Amino acid sequence: MAYPDLSPFEIVSLVLCVYAIGPTILVRIARFGAISRAPGGKSRVALTFDDGPDPRYTPQILDILKRHQVKACFFVIGQKAREYPELIKQIVQAGHEIGNHGFNHRMPWLLGPGATLREIKEASRAIEETAGRSIRFYRPAWGLCNFFSLCYYWLKGQQVILWTYMSWDWIKKATPEGITRKVLSKIKDGAILVLHDSDTTPGAAPGAPARVVSALPEILEGLKRLGLQVVPLTEITRHRPHRSVISVIQRCWKLIDAVIRRLSGITDPGGKGSPGVYRLALRRYHGRDLRLPDGVVLQKRDHYAELHLNNDYLLELTKQSNSTAGMGLSLARSGQDAMPVIARHLTEEPRFQKAKAILAVTLMHRGAERLGFSIHDLQPGVFPWLTRWYEIWLLILFHPDGLKRFKKHKHKLTLKQIAMSRAELMRRYLS
Repeated sequence: MAYPDLSPFEIVSLVLCVYAIGPTILVRIARFGAISRAPGGKSRVALTFDDGPDPRYTPQILDILKRHQVKACFFVIGQKAREYPELIKQIVQAGHEIGNHGFNHRMPWLLGPGATLREIKEASRAIEETAGRSIRFYRPAWGLCNFFSLCYYWLKGQQVILWTYMSWDWIKKATPEGITRKVLSKIKDGAILVLHDSDTTPGAAPGAPARVVSALPEILEGLKRLGLQVVPLTEITRHRPHRSVISVIQRCWKLIDAVIRRLSGITDPGGKGSPGVYRLALRRYHGRDLRLPDGVVLQKRDHYAELHLNNDYLLELTKQSNSTAGMGLSLARSGQDAMPVIARHLTEEPRFQKAKAILAVTLMHRGAERLGFSIHDLQPGVFPWLTRWYEIWLLILFHPDGLKRFKKHKHKLTLKQIAMSRAELMRRYLS
């Protein structure tokens, strides 16, 4: 099988961008599936607490909220929900909402796929078993995501809740007066405020929630003076103006895709002024000997041209096509038209003149034989597994019915390697 021929730094950078930085940008900047504030105009704000429950502080906060007749949302840690089930019941019985803040408050950037799903699912299970209700809201630790947490939120319909302002109540230098001043000077209609009711997570200063307990009554009184009503998170997020989340994600992903191309040496065979449906990168082959139908054998260290779909081009096709069938026909025609361009590029571009074949690892291998490719199975491994999920993400993102097709046909989405020798490419498209 073919592997990208990149330096260790390029590989690490590429993996970090795709797995961690890109998904976090989608959530934090593009607000993909996430809410950090509500529409203004109704003089409402929401109050949330992270990292609890904690028997030293959570009961005090519940008492203050009760005296002021205010409802909040507590984003709790699953392990603590198991350790202090009575506190979870107190929160629910007082009419407050509960959200998932992970099982151990672990940084998503440092978690693999299995650990990511366990962190989310085990926390939901622990909270739901104690609270007796399903969990709708999720707040990732430190507001960070990775590729698999992002997919999980989307597929499971969980609502990611971020925050509008951070009071920095968890740092060592925070004081009750400083926390109050920061909150009341920044708070605006529609804001989601985050405070903390525990100090046991990494980075939290010992005793920090005691300052929150001291500041909270004045914060609540100050919000009243400002004419702002504290309402449940469900209420403030109920009626949000519609916007095309997918279009925002697509625009943001274009930026991420440009970084990936730069790091991995992917170029347009027709030049920047005439991009087509395919892009190319020159690689060295690192798999087992691959015998092609015309007798050419691709061996280790042989150069080959790695074929990539042009996501920018797909995005334009998505805008122009109103149906799956329409996009499929356009893609087929574009693929056929691109092959002579690729053949000329391999002939005219000095770097690519040493390419012995063209290869791609793809889910979209139907119809490849009509273009002259042979289709090959892949050996199981980490690279094919990660590639499959990456291409599923692109399918969901760029296909008109991507999410629907994934849910319906996910077991049929098999990754294959398609290949064509240089000689066969020239015979078909330059002779």
